[in-house]
Amino acid sequence: MSKTGSQFIVDTQPTKEVVVSGLTKDASVEACIFDLIDNSIDAARERLLEEDPQEGISMPDDFSFFEIKLNISGDGVSIADNCGGIPIAALRDMVLRFGKPSSQALGIGVYGVGLNRAIFKLGRLSTLQTDTGKARAELTLNVSEYLKDDKNWGLPALQVPSQGIVGTELAISQPPTEIEELIADETFISELKNDISRRYSKFLDRGLTLILNTDHVVGNVVNMRENGPFPIEKKFYKTKNGVSILFQVGDHEDHRFKGEPNYNQEENKSLTPEYGWTIYCNDRAIVVSDTTRLTGWDTRFHSEFYGFVGTVNFLSEDPSLLPWNTTKTDLDLNNAAYKLALEDMRRFAERWRSFTARFKRERKDSKPLAIPPQPAADVKKSQTTAAGQGPVANAPAPASTSNLTAMPKAIKPKEGHNDLRYVLPDDINEFHCQDKFLEIVREAKALDVGTMPYASLAVIRMLFEFSLTHFMNREKRGKELIEFVVKKREDKSGKKITNPSSVSPKLEETLAFLDENPEIWGPLAASHIKKSVTRLKGYVPVINGALHNPFQAIHRSKVFQIRDEALAGLRYLIEHPLP
Repeated sequence: MSKTGSQFIVDTQPTKEVVVSGLTKDASVEACIFDLIDNSIDAARERLLEEDPQEGISMPDDFSFFEIKLNISGDGVSIADNCGGIPIAALRDMVLRFGKPSSQALGIGVYGVGLNRAIFKLGRLSTLQTDTGKARAELTLNVSEYLKDDKNWGLPALQVPSQGIVGTELAISQPPTEIEELIADETFISELKNDISRRYSKFLDRGLTLILNTDHVVGNVVNMRENGPFPIEKKFYKTKNGVSILFQVGDHEDHRFKGEPNYNQEENKSLTPEYGWTIYCNDRAIVVSDTTRLTGWDTRFHSEFYGFVGTVNFLSEDPSLLPWNTTKTDLDLNNAAYKLALEDMRRFAERWRSFTARFKRERKDSKPLAIPPQPAADVKKSQTTAAGQGPVANAPAPASTSNLTAMPKAIKPKEGHNDLRYVLPDDINEFHCQDKFLEIVREAKALDVGTMPYASLAVIRMLFEFSLTHFMNREKRGKELIEFVVKKREDKSGKKITNPSSVSPKLEETLAFLDENPEIWGPLAASHIKKSVTRLKGYVPVINGALHNPFQAIHRSKVFQIRDEALAGLRYLIEHPLP
């Protein structure tokens, strides 16, 4: 049955009150202040990348040109920086639009709500002044007046001639009573300073100057022992959608195991707040020293894990792919990259548990604790004491925001394939590498072929043996390989092998299996990977002779040649399939 009548439009436009309330309700004062710092760092990073574009996914390594001044008191919050200023077009069309996502590569201000959230949460009156060195703009927001008009969502701003001083100043005043009381509290300021020193430690360590109420904030990184009984372990891989994930695990630099000199049980216990996992997204810490289920601790964190320090850094040109929530103070457990990383985090914690258990057994057997020789004192040790105490007398003076308009452009040599001195390049994806295999891959990335050709040759052979075995298992061909090797050995010796499960295929045997089963490479990789592995097969007699014959020498140029021709095959065997 048809219907007749006049059509009208049902209004679904939100009110400003609802939008602002929803935006600010669950955001803490600290998170809003972090949002302001994030915006300044994003501007600095974008300016650095414009001056000196990075190859691949890489955060700039020098922020020493930039300064952020943060003032917090019962009167309100203000922030001033020299990080680049806001272009007129960006201020007009994007910066204050509700929910306009950031398009900045490697950004930490990702969801397009941070500046709005801080302005509406922290006070009733805000003034913004920004200068790019080419144009200057000024804007004032009275929150009460703004919220009265639901039809007009725009804000009047004024464009004026540039003063030639690059930077942005934002002052947020007239805070609500409960916020006024909080930000006037000295304990809050002290705790905030410590939190900033941890969350922004990577930027502070790269030279960023951050001043909170006249005090310089110093980066507070929990360092790992360089040469302790538990070696620092690392792992790197990149997901299909381009998220790089770097793990680093080790022993707290001030922790000592029982049996070591300077062991102190109470000291170890006092360091508990610094144990656990710290998770970074684009170098900004999201959770710090966490020991909960959030970071894979499925059982209660206890003394068995005293000393454990781990970091995971997620890096992506597209910040929306990273595992942070909108306030950047918690993790998105449903994020695909984080789900991958969580499994490795559990494995690293288990490796620590296994180490401590083995160490306890050795102590019961009266075996001495094997402690590597300690290196000479590092004269480049941090010039500061604890977080929040400020720099020592001879620390470099901060940059001034009053006279910095142009940066010197850094000139960095770029390393090509022909310049690679190590057995493996640093970008080899280690997703499938575990335990001993991971250790060999990490050593290969640090082993200089030019200075250690024989050790490099041995590692190249080990890499092929290990990577081929792991590759076969991933391809569900491991059992078939063992059966192939068993048959070949039985045919050659005429004897029955009674325990096939104990058979470990040699490199030559695995290569022979691949020759007879070329389909294992798949259609996309068959040609160039098979070619690389075939060339390696031809080098096996040379490698064996150099490693086992005490009189057969090999020139390092030949080792480089072997490495170069084997690299494509090694990369495929180690990485395939990508996560």
